[in-house]
Amino acid sequence: MLETEVRFDLRKFERSMSDVARKQLPYAAMLALNETAKGGRLAVQKEMDRVFDRPTPYAKRGVIFDKATKQNMRAAVVVTGNRTKGALPATAFLGPQIHGGQRTHKAFERQLIDRGLMERGEVAVPANRTPLNRYGNMTQGFLNRVMADLQIDYRGAGATRVRSDASLKRNKNYRNARFFVPKRGGHLFPGVWQRSPADNSIFPVMLFIRSEGYRVRLQLEAVVERHVAATIDDNFAAAFAHAMRTRR
Repeated sequence: MLETEVRFDLRKFERSMSDVARKQLPYAAMLALNETAKGGRLAVQKEMDRVFDRPTPYAKRGVIFDKATKQNMRAAVVVTGNRTKGALPATAFLGPQIHGGQRTHKAFERQLIDRGLMERGEVAVPANRTPLNRYGNMTQGFLNRVMADLQIDYRGAGATRVRSDASLKRNKNYRNARFFVPKRGGHLFPGVWQRSPADNSIFPVMLFIRSEGYRVRLQLEAVVERHVAATIDDNFAAAFAHAMRTRR
């Protein structure tokens, strides 16, 4: 889990307050911290739109905020690895973008490595004729078909099991495997290639390339700190006025 705390110093207000106002101070501080953290989360998501090419809604949902309470005056903007549903936690793919370093392998890449088809120091990238979704990622249906033809029991969305011999015989299009990984050292570039059942021509759909380290692109702490500096005083003023009206 990656996080940046939102802090607020109340000591500059306490000296000049009445007893009634001082009693409302913890509640007002809690409201101000939570409103600021909520806005900090939105600021980070807006920054993701600026520095990344079409970030997915799943990636943006990986940025959340932890609320403060009157007992725990601590709020934080968090990139979580254990509170989002999905095959890959947000920390796995956003962590290298925040701190730099190597990208974590995706589920289908790990299975290609486990089968000895791809090396551990490589990642799989789409080729020119690979179907991509609107976020520039390989579609789930495409990955399901590739892994099925490679006889890998892939557990991606919509995948059930590897293709059986009986299923291949029922469908002439699959009698010759549509997707295959060529042996290393040949004239074909390492990756997944597609064979057309119509004319037996082949072309690459996925290339295995050496994994390069990521440079820092998402300045999480700096974005949150800028947002805090710009909004915390106004948020506290509004929260304190609300606290004095409601006297909670």
